[in-house]
Amino acid sequence: MYPNINLKAIGIVLAVLLTFSSGWYVEHLRFVAYKQVVISAGKVQEQKNKDIAKQQVLINEGIKHDYQNKLNSINAMYARMRQPSSGSMPSLGNSSIIINGIAYDTISIAQECALETQKLVSLQEWVRTQVK
Repeated sequence: MYPNINLKAIGIVLAVLLTFSSGWYVEHLRFVAYKQVVISAGKVQEQKNKDIAKQQVLINEGIKHDYQNKLNSINAMYARMRQPSSGSMPSLGNSSIIINGIAYDTISIAQECALETQKLVSLQEWVRTQVK
């Protein structure tokens, strides 16, 4: 009647195929779930990065504003030191130049030092805020 068909072999092949396909389907479902987790984690990280970037901009603007205020304060202080006095001193001629050599503008040198020091202090403050 029918050709000699080994039903036992067909059953084994079907069992192997069913096991393989069910295993593949389960892993496929796990992979789809994993992709969703990765996508949601990526969106959370992107939002966190945007928040950090906004915070950095605010920190930078605050330090920049503070730095400018301090520079203006230093410049104003040294500008007050340069205002001519109301009294007058008698002129001694060029005696101080001959004896002491070239006269330096010590107020300008002190102002430059104060400005450079403020630059370094503000830079250190900026670095500290970046590390937090």
